Amino acid sequence: MGIEAAIGEYVYFVDHDDSLTVEALERMYDMAHRNGADVIIGKIAGHGRRVPRTLFRQNYERCTLETAPLMESMTPHKGFRRAFLDAHGIRFPEGRRRLEDHVFVVQAYLLAEVVSVLADYTCYHHIARSDAGNAGFGRLVPQGYFGNLREAIDVVERLTEPGPRRDLVLRRWYSVEMLNRVGAKAFAGYAPEYRREMYREIRSLAMERFTSPGIWADLGPQYRVRSALLRADRFNDLLTLAEFEAGMVLWNRLESVDWVAESLTLDLSLAVRAADGTPAMVSDGVSAPHFNSPVGDVPDDALAVPAGVEQPLAQVLFRHRDTKEQHVFSTDLQSPKQIGGPGGVEYHVHCAFDPTSKAGTALRSGVWDIFVRLAEWGAGSSMTRRVGANRAPSLQQPLRPAILGTQSRPAIPYWTEQGNLSVDLDQKTRSISVASRDSLGEPLVSRDTDGLLVRVPLAVHFGPGAAPLAARLHAVGPGGDVEVCVRATIGDLAGETFVQGHFPDFTPDWELAVGVPLERADAEMTRLGSTLRRAGGLVHPNT
Repeated sequence: MGIEAAIGEYVYFVDHDDSLTVEALERMYDMAHRNGADVIIGKIAGHGRRVPRTLFRQNYERCTLETAPLMESMTPHKGFRRAFLDAHGIRFPEGRRRLEDHVFVVQAYLLAEVVSVLADYTCYHHIARSDAGNAGFGRLVPQGYFGNLREAIDVVERLTEPGPRRDLVLRRWYSVEMLNRVGAKAFAGYAPEYRREMYREIRSLAMERFTSPGIWADLGPQYRVRSALLRADRFNDLLTLAEFEAGMVLWNRLESVDWVAESLTLDLSLAVRAADGTPAMVSDGVSAPHFNSPVGDVPDDALAVPAGVEQPLAQVLFRHRDTKEQHVFSTDLQSPKQIGGPGGVEYHVHCAFDPTSKAGTALRSGVWDIFVRLAEWGAGSSMTRRVGANRAPSLQQPLRPAILGTQSRPAIPYWTEQGNLSVDLDQKTRSISVASRDSLGEPLVSRDTDGLLVRVPLAVHFGPGAAPLAARLHAVGPGGDVEVCVRATIGDLAGETFVQGHFPDFTPDWELAVGVPLERADAEMTRLGSTLRRAGGLVHPNT
């Protein structure tokens, strides 16, 4: 009905609980119009909903099913040229059903001459309702669900001949809608009767409609092992595999963390392991890594990583604790290494990123948590884990804070109560003075025309081009009831970071302290353990 009522050049579908960004329609129309696109896909951001990742790594001005991973995106949140829909009679199936969007979208993909993908601007926010009431979240009834999938398969078989193009389209449903439901936490966690029902419907459909080896030939080994067990009717072995997969986690160890120029640098070791520590990927040191299946009598070629599978990809995720805003930073991923002779495979990762900005845009103040994600690791879906709780012995001490950029933004990395690595940006919960108090240098005092110049070396990284940070120096009288406070700055002097300020001359003995930031009256002072005397010298408590 909506398509029949539409009068525009393009029709765009939006769920009632989702939203478009301000420039989304304008930008998508511009790209579609200049390319004569039948379908235009704008970048989708997920909020509690899964969204495509590979598809939105780059813009595609003109693409087809064979030249872009379009089958990653089967929701209807796209623009379709109205004349194209009318010419081919493409409509949603009527009535209450599942997978009606697949029937619609796959027709469009197969019949479109040009598809465009706008990936460098977020166009659509796909939002999970707080009451989990989204239509796609309801309990799946296997017989009805896979009956609806058969309707989509009918479309594909009507519009394609047997061969690579048909296999490419069916591969998505075979892996996502079917093999995903007979593996890992999903299959292991089903109630026994429901598990049998799910298995029965999926196996029936697999043997009936998914018969070309080309469908599963390019899948990763985890899926190919599931496929082999499913097709051989090995239900118990499939459950054993699912329980093994359900316990797999991304093991990681933080090997080093430091500041270089304006970047926080991390070195990590990564591996995928089962709950008991068994490696998920193994190598004999000669051939390529392969999946360490917990069940035997599986074809060797099902365990190997096929050439078509993407190379492993590791990313560091920088996530704001309050808003959940997230930025993804690329890493240098070394070739997987064999651990201790034949056995498990380990990856080594290096990442350097500026925690104050991304692509020229300043990041918001607050606490940012750090995660690592390993994708395309050869035998399963992406895995994510917090960073820091497992770390090298050399990283047990507090970390150096930093001052970065022309806005002199403090960035304070620290270990949380659980031992994870986080960064406080702009001293929202921590201060530079407290973070550096265990590594303060010996204060230096000299006299000039403005009084007593006091400089205190700080173990603070000062980024290139960073502006001095305003601070306070305090001289606290005996008993702590009298205090002289002067403005100070934290800055770089000959490659070292100092806090410095001028005090007037005075008579009694005063203990020095430093406080940051300047504008916060309640900023915690860090006492320096040194006494400022009338003559302008310093006497330490241990002298």
